[in-house]
Amino acid sequence: MRLIYSILQWLSNKDLINIRRLITEILASKLPHHEQSKLFWDNNGYIRNLRISPANPSEDDLRLYKKYLTDEKNNKKVLLLGSTPLLRHLLSEAGFKNYVVADFSFTAIENSLQALNKLGIDLEPENETWLKSEWLEMPNLPESFDCIMGDMVFTQIEPSKQPLFVKKISSLLKPRGNFIGRMYICNTNFDYKDPKKIIEEILFSEDFENTTEQRFKLLYRLRDRLRDKKTQTTSPHIIINEILQYKTQDEKELDFLRWAAKMVSGRAEIGLPFITQTKDEITDVISKEFLLEASTTASDYSSEYFPIYVLHKKT
Repeated sequence: MRLIYSILQWLSNKDLINIRRLITEILASKLPHHEQSKLFWDNNGYIRNLRISPANPSEDDLRLYKKYLTDEKNNKKVLLLGSTPLLRHLLSEAGFKNYVVADFSFTAIENSLQALNKLGIDLEPENETWLKSEWLEMPNLPESFDCIMGDMVFTQIEPSKQPLFVKKISSLLKPRGNFIGRMYICNTNFDYKDPKKIIEEILFSEDFENTTEQRFKLLYRLRDRLRDKKTQTTSPHIIINEILQYKTQDEKELDFLRWAAKMVSGRAEIGLPFITQTKDEITDVISKEFLLEASTTASDYSSEYFPIYVLHKKT
């Protein structure tokens, strides 16, 4: 290793960057999806865009979570899948005690705390129990929780493993338990639209500005349009290629598209695809273990394709 280190020191910055890209590509080809996901979240975390929806739950999303989660006593035993900062804050603020935060990485859990600290939000650590575990590999604790919650967790699980996932969370719930979570539903209206037209609809709109919100709007639309229906995933490389092929008219458009491409470059570097599923595809999975008790959407952003589902465990 010291010999390799000595050789690398003599290389140019350009050569080092190319070597880094090649190493990343090799790693991406060898790593399974869940390992790619670990790599991505450990390196990206929750530091940016915390108050921007739909990347994070909005104020009204949080209100809806609270509506279906809380009761007069707030003594439910709750499992939070992932360390979504604003959901941790919601549980703490609502007075829940000893709720469990399950994440594959303590680094992700700690990054979540740092994100809240930047907003001036302090959690009470004694209220939380941290569980470092893959969701599919969580300890067998039959019927331990009144409620399991998680924000867009189905976008983190490969479609082929989702039946095992819903079976797992069902087994952890008490007989009258619920799963509460915001979903991401693919908008099939973009199925046959030219990606160039999708880009132009954003760039030529009257309210066009180079904002993170509008970049997310573009990326979600391209994600829906460019998905592989067979795998129910979207390659970040394909999204970036469509963006880079577009011929811009001025510097403002070019800057907007550069930033949009940069927002998915982290996934592209490690080959981590987006999970992009239709309503029917998601329903087919969850209906094996759950009944849909309620579906509702927030009112403070365009949330039609980001509903919060309340799922009741089948008996």
